[in-house]
Amino acid sequence: MKKPISILLQTTIPTTEDDWSIGRFSMLSEYLASVKDEAGDNIFEVTARDTADATLRDRTSDPEGNDPILSNLGESDFDQLWLFALDVGEG
Repeated sequence: MKKPISILLQTTIPTTEDDWSIGRFSMLSEYLASVKDEAGDNIFEVTARDTADATLRDRTSDPEGNDPILSNLGESDFDQLWLFALDVGEG
């Protein structure tokens, strides 16, 4: 079995009900997670999070205000970043 492509779907805003948080992209996330190869193995491993999503990892920003995931993306296990810039200027 080939290792799935690890995709991080991320927004630039905190989770807010009735706003464009990562929940609005649930169909995209579910679709990508459902795609299989000829052998029936998942092609993608999907992680979806808002900037302030405590369910993935520690959401506390560093002293400069950097997101702990994005600021260390090059050292992470993610193969791709799909970043949705949904804020109104604070991202």
